Amino acid sequence: MKTAWILTIFSFVRFGKGFTTSNAVRKPLALFSESLTVDANVYNVPTEKAAELWTATVNAEPRGGRPAGMPYLDTKSKDYFVDDLEVAISRDGGMGMNLIELAGGRDDGFGITIVESASGNAEKAGIIPGDSIASVQAQTITVDGTKEMEKTEQYDCECRDFDETIGLLTSFAPEVKSLILNIKRIRRVPKLNVVVEYPPSQCAEGADNKESLQLFAGENLRQGLMTRGIVFEDRDARKCDYCGGKCMVRIDTGMQLLSPKGMTEEKLMKNNPKCRVSCKTIVGYGMSEGNIRLRVNLNEW
Repeated sequence: MKTAWILTIFSFVRFGKGFTTSNAVRKPLALFSESLTVDANVYNVPTEKAAELWTATVNAEPRGGRPAGMPYLDTKSKDYFVDDLEVAISRDGGMGMNLIELAGGRDDGFGITIVESASGNAEKAGIIPGDSIASVQAQTITVDGTKEMEKTEQYDCECRDFDETIGLLTSFAPEVKSLILNIKRIRRVPKLNVVVEYPPSQCAEGADNKESLQLFAGENLRQGLMTRGIVFEDRDARKCDYCGGKCMVRIDTGMQLLSPKGMTEEKLMKNNPKCRVSCKTIVGYGMSEGNIRLRVNLNEW
């Protein structure tokens, strides 16, 4: 009877025994703006790709409220990031998730378990294949005389193997009608194609004054350009009050793909509306992708 009840909620698949760790991949700085201009779901990845990318990272020192030695879900590639979502899912008629274990077989119960397919209540909640459940919140109501008391408890299951994850999800009493799931989802980092133009006077005769490169959404414009070898060398420009360099650029196309100007920058650029202080500018604002064309070393033109 117990097995039949479980199977109305999940079907089970095991895959692999290995458990690996990797260096942490940082999330893009500006992907989580309150004013997103793009539906983040356009950057979701297929199940097979998510399964390929999932890994676990263990920090030797405490970090971000997580104790040392505690594994957390991570992605193997800097081209992708792990996003956090919170969804409410009904237990009425079963949750409708098929789970698959990517890594496990350890004595401590750690591993990686993801959603292989989602239907019914899981699909309605917004869960998709490739997601991993990081924690579960359950609300219970107890009656003390004439008073009803609500209690919410959270249970961690990030980087847990198949048995640990299933054990938690099937441990709640029938009167718990719904659960809040903290979901980890791998998404592709949006990229921007950038064409940088140097003043012809700074280029050798016959040389192309344009360089093409890619930046990740969330990168600081100045830092991203310098990291990719762009040289800011503008003899007559005044030094920036923020970075101490000569970082002003002119945006010919793609201004809408950049973070809005702050009040100070608005004042500085009042007479040069196409110019930006690159050290104060984030690219791919609102998780947007597209093409940017800009000029550097403006006084040398």
